[in-house]
Amino acid sequence: MIRLLLSGLLAAAAPSAAWGADMRPDDPILRTLLEGDAAQAGGNYAALLDTVQVLKALGATPAEGQEDLAALWAREASNHGVAQATPAFRGRALGPAYRRGSLVPGASLTMRQLFLGGQRAHILVAPAGGATSLSLRVQGADGATLCAKPVGGPQVDCAWMPLFTDRYNIVIENGGAAPASFFIVVR
Repeated sequence: MIRLLLSGLLAAAAPSAAWGADMRPDDPILRTLLEGDAAQAGGNYAALLDTVQVLKALGATPAEGQEDLAALWAREASNHGVAQATPAFRGRALGPAYRRGSLVPGASLTMRQLFLGGQRAHILVAPAGGATSLSLRVQGADGATLCAKPVGGPQVDCAWMPLFTDRYNIVIENGGAAPASFFIVVR
């Protein structure tokens, strides 16, 4: 009886196969981008269209100069015969911006972003495709580092309250020996 009870307790304490599903980012936009990426890679066009609707409902739009993944994924689903079951939601005019990127080993990407004084600034990064060698750094206009973190786990984020409206540098670096892909959301 004690052996049976101990085996049950050990089985309950052991990581399960569903643990991987719990390693998704907490942020709904990052989670949706990664789910869309997986649906696209797996050829699941119904799920791909679902992610388009979620992105639109969340008000996420691509950063300037970036491809509109919602439009791309909607076209791809349509090209594979998947029709939209419900009308699309219209996003907010100034919602969060997202970007998908990839860096070769040793490379970095620097983006300049304007944040408004007195309004919370929030940057989130999630590795895509198992990338483990990325890091995020945010610097003020004066070059001072506000946040520096490795991108590990399902997501990493930096949040602060700018006192004045100013431009900030967002730097993502790949310190590994393999190419690394990521999603970034700027709010």
